[in-house]
Amino acid sequence: MASPVVSIPTVWRRKAWRAHAIAWIRRRLRDRATAITGEIEQVHVVAWSTAFRVPTDRGIVYFKATWPPQRYEAAVSSALALWRPADVGVVLDADERRGWLLLDDAGAKLRDILAQRRDLTHWKRVLPRYAELQLATARHVPELLGLGVPDRRSSVLADRYEQLLDERGPLRIGLVEGLSRANMLRLRGLVPRVREWCEELGGTIPDTIQHDDLHDGQVFLRDGAYRILDWGDACVSHPFCSMTVALRSIAYTFKLKDDSRELRRVLDTYLESFTHVATPKQIRESYAIARRLGRISRALTWASVVRHLGARKRREERGDVPGWLALFLEVA
Repeated sequence: MASPVVSIPTVWRRKAWRAHAIAWIRRRLRDRATAITGEIEQVHVVAWSTAFRVPTDRGIVYFKATWPPQRYEAAVSSALALWRPADVGVVLDADERRGWLLLDDAGAKLRDILAQRRDLTHWKRVLPRYAELQLATARHVPELLGLGVPDRRSSVLADRYEQLLDERGPLRIGLVEGLSRANMLRLRGLVPRVREWCEELGGTIPDTIQHDDLHDGQVFLRDGAYRILDWGDACVSHPFCSMTVALRSIAYTFKLKDDSRELRRVLDTYLESFTHVATPKQIRESYAIARRLGRISRALTWASVVRHLGARKRREERGDVPGWLALFLEVA
């Protein structure tokens, strides 16, 4: 197991590191004949990333640095910008080795738009575009895996699940905000069923890029175009697992019940995009399975995060892995 990365946020606040990053920003913008017109501000610092806001004579530009466990985000963002330029952030430059990105301003955050006026139409437009991105990217799975994107394809997800259950640290069995021993037994007992579900998913709708944290804070709107950013949690898995976070986010924002007609209509706008690769029956059956497995994927994502956190931040996030596994048990 990797040693915790305890110093990354501290490094990002150090004057020397900031100077190094700003020098890189200046060089890359100078190469693009773009002038910086004001102060470069560090507007975001969390354990896994930091961001700078850069005013230029061509508009606002953003710099993002990611921590080592999610360093592949720079490469994935660059690849997606090549394959689906209309649907993701405009990458002006990248240092894939460092995990650094220079991005054009993507516009208004959907979360801020919805705070002004809640309108489900936005999601009914975003999700079909996202589905088309997933379908178009399915043929690039070998390249995505080569870039370091976590592998949670149907053929390996059950193994990843079983391996997670062997890790005592993230599960916190019998501890505060951890799994109860009874729930741990239930999770282990579900290993054969998870394998069956994965086998049922395989071979119909292809595995592809899966954002795994698709909510209104990751979607932006500018000049009528929606763009999806922040691919640091992305994996290669069944596409429908993306709806785990997306639908929970929508239900929360719009105060909808999980079985509400409005939420179902939003989901249908997404699922309908897959009718040329699967029958309606196959789509319904696949979604019924993926809505369960998507919660396992979220647990795996958080496990990969907490393994690398320092002690204080790990305490803050200690309930995330057990929480997602408990949510899985609710639908298993």
